Amino acid sequence: MRRKILLNMYNIKTSEEPNLPPIPSIGDVLTRKKNFIEYKYTVLKCSSCNNKVERNFIEGDYIFKKLEGKPCEKCSNTQFIIIEIYSTYKKEKNDKI
Repeated sequence: MRRKILLNMYNIKTSEEPNLPPIPSIGDVLTRKKNFIEYKYTVLKCSSCNNKVERNFIEGDYIFKKLEGKPCEKCSNTQFIIIEIYSTYKKEKNDKI
């Protein structure tokens, strides 16, 4: 009360509180992932020339796993090491928001 009297006496205007958007409920945050499709990828590195190749994740992949398979595009070596596994989320095409 005393503050209001002092502010009015000296014609000092107080700022209003900012209008912030509403915080979504925790249920909205947890169900938001259902609107997206998860894509998992594995990054392989050639053991001789350090060329990096990305491919779809295969069950059983893990970091530092040594693989032999298709030859490297640059040096024709067939030994690779998994150096990274990651996923991305993309929105469904049929979903309209």
